[in-house]
Amino acid sequence: MKAKKFLSVAALLVLMAAVVTPASAKGKIKVYPYLDTNYALISALNEELVDFAVEIKTAEGDLVYTSGKVGNTAHFNKLFDFSELSDGKYVAVLKSSNKTFLEDEFTVVGGKLLTKKADSNAEPLAAKVWARNNFLFVSYLNKSFDNYTLKLKDERGNVLFESSLPKELTYSGKFDLSALPAGTYYVSLISGKNESSYAIRK
Repeated sequence: MKAKKFLSVAALLVLMAAVVTPASAKGKIKVYPYLDTNYALISALNEELVDFAVEIKTAEGDLVYTSGKVGNTAHFNKLFDFSELSDGKYVAVLKSSNKTFLEDEFTVVGGKLLTKKADSNAEPLAAKVWARNNFLFVSYLNKSFDNYTLKLKDERGNVLFESSLPKELTYSGKFDLSALPAGTYYVSLISGKNESSYAIRK
């Protein structure tokens, strides 16, 4: 099976903290659906911080796409149009300069990524929360496009601030904390029954 013409589209710049992976791993690569469209996001993290490349191959090994050498960053995030790909199985490959390979298999049906069934081992929201110079900074990669609410609480659990966050793939926000006294505060990112909590110090 030969892949049809494969069109890559705009690269996505994602300012995120490094995703935690097992100590034995050198990074990770994953293919995610992009809303209910023919597009898919391929996201790769190279923990070795050396030049690497991302490739897409058919199950038979035919090369469909190569990024060429990626330098000066540990992250690769790019949106692809799968509408002209033949139905079948493919592999996204992360190749580092020392020949380390990481792969994520995926299937295309009808020009779209066939999504895998969600399970209890689904990845949590990849987020970074920190405070600096009287400001709270929140940044995340929302791969499932869920609705999120941000809550800021004091040490007693009192809610000081609450805000809905944009339902977007990536988000970076800045909140003014100058009116609050010095101390420890707790930030929660909530979606349905899922909640991620972070402690900050002002």
